[in-house]
This record gives sequence, C-alpha cells and structure tokens, in this order.
Amino acid sequence: MKNLYLCLTDFQILNALNLQQTKFKNKKADLFFITNKEGNEQLAKRLEETKLFENIYLFNNSRIKGIHQYLRALTEGKQTNGIFSAIAASFNEAVYKFRSKVSGEAYAINAKIVVGGKMDFAAYDEVFCLDKRQLVVDCVTQILKATGGKCKINLLDEGTSTYWRKILTKNFPISDIYLYAPELANYYNEGWQDKIHQIPLIDYNNKDFCNIINKVFQFKDDVQYPEDKDGNLLLKNKIIFFDQNWDPMPEYFQHLNKFMKLLLHNPYKKHKKESAFYDRKMEMFRITANYSNGNDVIVKLHPRSPLSFVADYQKSKCSMAPNLTAPWEVFMDNCLFSNNIWVTVSSTALCTYKMIFTNTREDIPMIFLYKIVYAGNKNYSEDEQFFKSFQQKYPQTVFIPETIEEFTDIYKKLVDKMNDRRKAENE
Repeated sequence: MKNLYLCLTDFQILNALNLQQTKFKNKKADLFFITNKEGNEQLAKRLEETKLFENIYLFNNSRIKGIHQYLRALTEGKQTNGIFSAIAASFNEAVYKFRSKVSGEAYAINAKIVVGGKMDFAAYDEVFCLDKRQLVVDCVTQILKATGGKCKINLLDEGTSTYWRKILTKNFPISDIYLYAPELANYYNEGWQDKIHQIPLIDYNNKDFCNIINKVFQFKDDVQYPEDKDGNLLLKNKIIFFDQNWDPMPEYFQHLNKFMKLLLHNPYKKHKKESAFYDRKMEMFRITANYSNGNDVIVKLHPRSPLSFVADYQKSKCSMAPNLTAPWEVFMDNCLFSNNIWVTVSSTALCTYKMIFTNTREDIPMIFLYKIVYAGNKNYSEDEQFFKSFQQKYPQTVFIPETIEEFTDIYKKLVDKMNDRRKAENE
C-alpha cells in the first residue's frame, strides 16, 4: 500500500515533496495534479525525475476550447483555432460527459488523465488532499469504494484557507490533518488537536531539498541578484507586492447591452464580483508604488495569474519578480531578505515565511489588506480569526489596516524606517 497526494496547487506539491523526503521517506507514493496552468506537462516530467513518487498523474482540467470559447474569442477579437476545431472540441466533451454518466466516476477520472495512465484506486492506504473541487471528492469516493473504506483520508496544507473551518469537509471522513502551524488553525481547540500533525519544517540549510524544489519548479536567478558568503541570493531594500489571481472583468462583458446582461445574468454577476476584488487590489498596489519613496517595488505574480496582469502592474513603476510561475516558498528557500516591506491582500506566501521554516531570518514587516479589499463584498470572519492569531504571534511586524487612510499611514512610516536603515548603513 502507498500514499496518494491529490494536489490542487504548487504549494501542495511542494508539501508532498517535503513529506515524502522526511516523514514518509520509506513509503511508496503517487502524486496526482491538474492542468491549472501552462507548463504542467513539463512539471510532471520533472516530478518523475525526483524518484520520490512511483507514478505521476496529470488530469486535464483545462477549459474546453469549444463553441463557447470560440464565440468569446471572436467577441474579444482574439485568435481562434477555427469553428470546426471548436465544434469538434464541444462534440468530444459531450461524448465524454455522456460516457461518464454511463460508465461512472472511475471512467470520468481516468479518461482525462493525460500523463501517467490509469489509476489503481485500490492501491492506497493513505490519501492527502483538500476538498476544494468535485474532482477531489470523486477521487476519494472511488478510493474508499475500492478499498472498502479502509483508506485514511488526510487533509494537506494548501495555505491560509486550510486553517479555516470550511475545509472540514462533510463529503468524506477525515482521518488526520497535516499543517505547518497546527496551533494557528481556527478549529484547533474544537476537538481536533489529536488529529492535527505538523508537517516537518523546512531547513534553510538542507541543500538537498532546496535542489529538488529548484529543479521541480525551475527556479533560477534570472535577475542576477547579489549573493551572500553562503551563496544565498540577497534581496535588499525591496518592497514586494504579492499578487492574487482574481480576474478583471472580461472584455466581452464590458460592452453588453441590457438585454445581454439579463441573458447572461449569472456569469455577469460572478465576473462583476471578482473584478471588484481585482480593481481594489490594483488600487492598493498603486498606493504601494506611488508612496515607495524611491525604493524598488517588485511584484510577485500568483503562480496561476495570467501574464496579462503584468501590463496592468507596469502602468506603475515596478519590476516583476523572476520565475513567474514558481511558488514564493521556493524563493524563500534560496534568498535572504534584508530591509524589506511585504504587502498583500491575504496571500499565503507572506505567512509561510514565518510558518514553514525551522530557522527564520529577518523579521519582515508585512501588511495585509483583506479588510479593505473584502469590505462589503465578502464575509471574512474566518480570514479575520486566522490573521488576528497570526498577528498576535508576530505583533511587531504584522499590520492589518481597516481603511485606505490607515494603510497609507502605516506604509509611509515603514518606508521612512526602511530609508533610515539604508541611510545608517551607508554612513
């Protein structure tokens, strides 16, 4: 029997690599992930080369380039593969859905695996996953069916949202939960203490693991940052803004007449809400860039954000962090950060700097803007409980402003301190 990691994000893949090299180094394992961004076919090959997993399964989760996408592309004036290709894609998808209803979930899963062949659902005694997609529920259901319910189903850290109660799924039984910082879980004192296990923290000095994740996620120094005496890249006197991948309003929705808005009410409403988050995020970034007082502003794109975001960010003076699709945790395992300020809405990346490593380095000031961005559009009570606990643990360097004015005031003071430190060093 062996482990199966059902990974929805690169961070979960990194955590699977960590667990298999430490806690489960003597146990066989497979890894399953999805085509949620470009280059995942090559990522699958690099994961195979680590030899930490027997099988790597890649599930085709990409949007069907069918008639709907064809019409959308035409509306936006974008290049298409042609109407006949779109018709064929829609027809093949219709056949797949029909056969899935007839043949069941096992067929539906295996028919869209594009790397790794067919899964043996009976091969596992432990699964590590998170119930955020129906695909995960379907896989777990098939594994429990094939193993007579004897397989342990564990939840695997995917970032800050894993610390919220909503991940306590009712779709399948939970055996254990694997987190980097168990005591920060909102549900920790609600009867879960004995079921939460700490994922082994990452040691900055473990060059073997650093080399593995560098190879898997293709991390390299594209910018030629200076290095310290130990060969670590040095990011000094930097303000880093961490992107989150809400989409702006699609162009074809921006010019709809009243009739079309009524006809497309549900998708329009969904895009309108998400684009509101995008617009507010960009408003926060403009403040970050405008009040940087001459310091370098770097944007770290979310790994799944489209490259089209770059042009919008670069309307303000900034540079993009290299290795656009690499998780920030890989940067942190390769870099030293000196005299930085980090700003985000609610990105996991900032928290993991303090949560997942055995040996912390400089205590970087961090500003979380979720109260400003989510206000009036989202219930953020779970976010609030987690980030307040996080702030209580690191009270000197975690800031959670409630208004734009408060954010601007906190940020300007931190920038002034940054410049004072730089000036003192140069004297």
